[in-house]
Amino acid sequence: MHVRRAADAADFLESTHALRGSDPVRMNVIGSVAEGVASGRRYERENWFVVEDAGRVVGAAVWTLPYKLVLGPMAVDAAREVGRAASEVGATVPGISGPEAECRAAAEGLGVRTRLGMRERILVLRDYVAPPRVEGRPRRPRIADLGLMARWYDDFARDADTFIDDSRVTAAGNRTRTWFWEVDDVPVAMAGHAPIVSTPGGDVGRVGPVFTPADLRGRGYGTAVTAVVTEHLLPVVGTVMLYTDAGNPTSNAIYERLGYVHEHDIVELVPDPT
Repeated sequence: MHVRRAADAADFLESTHALRGSDPVRMNVIGSVAEGVASGRRYERENWFVVEDAGRVVGAAVWTLPYKLVLGPMAVDAAREVGRAASEVGATVPGISGPEAECRAAAEGLGVRTRLGMRERILVLRDYVAPPRVEGRPRRPRIADLGLMARWYDDFARDADTFIDDSRVTAAGNRTRTWFWEVDDVPVAMAGHAPIVSTPGGDVGRVGPVFTPADLRGRGYGTAVTAVVTEHLLPVVGTVMLYTDAGNPTSNAIYERLGYVHEHDIVELVPDPT
């Protein structure tokens, strides 16, 4: 078993095509990051890890600095090898995300102490249920809305205890995959989706982020705009999914009422300096 560093996103996507098709939901983030880079998205540094064993691809991971190392499902021995390969990049890993056993094995390979940062659930849409009507209507963000989108990305990151390197760049890149819910011509909530990922297992669309300012929550705006994104994806992909904080029963219940079902769990490990 060995870890190969793919030359670029296109090489990575081709090399992992069959593997990603075997588990398109848990491999979705890895695929969407690579699809984004292949379409022009850039990071400080991009690292593409392909685990091979006897000529077969048995694991894959991505590390786009300054973001965390993201692992797909694989044997723990493979994950440990990914950690060792990541330790040769010459940078500090700010976190590891993926299935828990794999993340802990990768941390061993990296030789770093970690602690649990967050537990997340992967929800998959089964039977869509439209939500009750609320006041307002959906619309696409305009160029003039990029400043508001950037502020909301920062607020979302703070609420989710995550990191966005440059929220204005992120907003500009995601504008065409985002909707506002607005009341009296004023945006009150936002939701979008990641780049659609094509695999042999079917096309997958991942909803997120979903954000409503704190003073406007509890009125159904977030549910309404999530439904808009869901309804947009339904005719064009085979699977619609999203990530949610396992410790937030309110958001979990909202998504479950729309027809999303809990299928997998992942964790984020963060460095433990103690």
